[in-house]
Amino acid sequence: MLLYAYAEAIFETQREQFFDALTQWVPAPQSPEIIVVDIDRKSFLAAPDRSWDRARTGDLVSRLTDAGARVIAVDFIFSTACDAAEASNAALEKAISGAPVVLGFLIADTAAERPVPVPPLALRKPVAIPDLWFIDGAETSCAFLMKASRSAAAAFLVGDEDSRIRRVQAFSIIGNDAYPALGVEAARLADAVRTPILGGEPAWLRLDGQIIELDEDGSLRFAASPADAIEKRTLSAGDVLSGAVDAARFADKLVFIGSSLPNLGGLRATASMPLEPSVQIHADIANAILTDFIPRRDARLPLFEAMFMLLGGVLTALVATRLRPVTSAALGVLAIGLTTATAAGVYATTAWLLDAVSISVMLLVVLVATSTLQFARVKRAETAARSKFSQYLPQSVVARYIDDPDADHATGEERPVTALFTDIESFSTLSQRLSPRELVTLLDIYYEEVNGLVASHGGMVDKVVGDAVHAFFNAPEDLHDHVNKAIDCARAMRSLTEEMRTRPLFAKNDFGRTRIGIETGMAVLGEVGAGGKLDYTAHGDAINLAARLQEANKFLGTSICIGPEAAIQSGRSLRSLDMQEIRGFGTMELFTVDS
Repeated sequence: MLLYAYAEAIFETQREQFFDALTQWVPAPQSPEIIVVDIDRKSFLAAPDRSWDRARTGDLVSRLTDAGARVIAVDFIFSTACDAAEASNAALEKAISGAPVVLGFLIADTAAERPVPVPPLALRKPVAIPDLWFIDGAETSCAFLMKASRSAAAAFLVGDEDSRIRRVQAFSIIGNDAYPALGVEAARLADAVRTPILGGEPAWLRLDGQIIELDEDGSLRFAASPADAIEKRTLSAGDVLSGAVDAARFADKLVFIGSSLPNLGGLRATASMPLEPSVQIHADIANAILTDFIPRRDARLPLFEAMFMLLGGVLTALVATRLRPVTSAALGVLAIGLTTATAAGVYATTAWLLDAVSISVMLLVVLVATSTLQFARVKRAETAARSKFSQYLPQSVVARYIDDPDADHATGEERPVTALFTDIESFSTLSQRLSPRELVTLLDIYYEEVNGLVASHGGMVDKVVGDAVHAFFNAPEDLHDHVNKAIDCARAMRSLTEEMRTRPLFAKNDFGRTRIGIETGMAVLGEVGAGGKLDYTAHGDAINLAARLQEANKFLGTSICIGPEAAIQSGRSLRSLDMQEIRGFGTMELFTVDS
C-alpha cells in the first residue's frame, strides 16, 4: 500500500512512457472526416518562385471552400506584415471570410491583443476552472484576418516534463473570455455543436450528447496517430493547388492546414514519432473527439489498481513461498505479462489507461522480497542439512545429494572399508528405567558428540540403530590411512564417552560404557532402496565382523576390540587379546589399544 501511495510520483515518467507505448500497441480509431493539407517541401518546390506566401494560402483556402470543406483549421499565426491593403493579405482575408475558418493563436506575456471571434461556451455550476487555463495574453494573427475567421482557438502546445506532447490544455482564458484548443474547436464546428457546456469538479466538457472528461489540470489527453495513419490522411498542398487531388475528397470534411517544414510548422515529440508536425497533433486531438476515443485516467482506476495490487501481492507472496524460486520467477514474469495484456485490453475497449507499471513493480517487489526470504530460508535449511547429515555422511556425499538431487545414485562399488561399530553397555536396562523423553535427551547429546568425532576423523556414519553407531572409513571416498583414522576415532570415542559418563545428567542415570569393534576389508558400497527409503551402506565380511567384535568386548572385558586384518594394516603396536572364538567367523587373534 505504501508503494501505491507513492506510485503516482515515483513512477510518473515510467507510467507515461508505458501509456505512450500502449497507445501505439492499440491504435486509436481514425475518423474518415479528417484531412491534413501539408505545405511540404514538394509544395515549395512547385511554387513559381519556390516560396509560399499568404496569397497561395488564400488560394488553398478558397479551393478547399469550393470543394465543400465543412471546417478549415489553420495552424499558422499571421501576426506580422499586417497591412490590410497589401495584395496577398487582401487575398487571404477574402478567402478566410468566405470559408468556415478557425485561426489559432499563441500564448504571450501581455494582453495587448484579444483573439476574436470568441467561440460560444456555457457554464454549468458547480464547475472547477483549473488555474493552468488562465494566461496573460496571446499572439494573434492580424486583426483583419481574425475578424474574417469563424472563431479563434489556442494553437500552442505544452509538453510534459520530458517535452512530449500527450495532452492539450482544453481551454485558455484571457480576461473573461475562454478559448478552446484548436483541435477541440475544429471538432466542435465539424460536429455542428452550437454551444458547448463546461461544468463539473473536476471539469468536463459537453458537446451536445458527448461528455468529455478532462484531467484534474483541465487537459485533454489524445492518442498520437502512427506514421501510416498520418500518411493516409495527409495530402500535399502543392497537389491540391495543381489539381492532382480530386476536389470531392474534401467535401464535408474537417481540413487542417499546416506544414511539416521546420521553418513553417512546429515539430514536437509525441508517442508516435520524435518530431511530429503540430498540425498533425491538432488533427489527433480532433480525431479523439470525433471518434469519442479519448485516453483517460478514470477516477475509479486508482482504487481498482490498489485492490489489484493488494490481491496480486498476497497471491504472489503465497506462490513464492510454496514454489521453487525459478518457478516463482517464471510465474511472476507471466503475471506481469498478464497485467500488461489486461491494460491493453482495457484500453482497447474503454480507452481507460490502466497503470500497469506500478502494479508490475509492486508484483516484482513482492516477488523479489518473498523469493529472497524463501531463498534465505532454503539456504538456512540447506546449511542445517549439510551440518546435520555431515555427521553421518562425508561432505562429498552430502553435497551430491543436496547440490544434484536428480543425479543417479551410486551402486555396486567395491573398495576396502574400515568398519567401526559401537554399542552402549546395559542399554536395555537403562531404557527400561528411564522415560522415553529422558532417554532421548541423553541419546541426543551422546550421538551429537560421538557422530561429530566420526566426521572429524574422516568417517561416515552409516546409520544409528537403537544405541549403536555404524561408521565406515574410506567410504564412499578415499581416506588415507583409514585404518588408523578409525582406531584414533575409537580412542577419542572412549575418552569422550568416559568423560560423558561423569556428567551429572549421565552419572545420575548410570549411563553405560561404550564398546567399539573395528575391522577392515573389501566391501561393496552403494545406495540401496527404490521407491521408498534410500540407504547408503556397505556389505561384506569385514562389516559383519566389526559388529561381532563390538559384542566380543563383553567377554573380553575391553572397550575397543580390533580385528586381525585391521591390526596388520595399522602397523601400530597393539595389545594382543590372544586367539578368540568369534561366532560365525572361527578362531582369530584380536587386539585392543590401551588408554
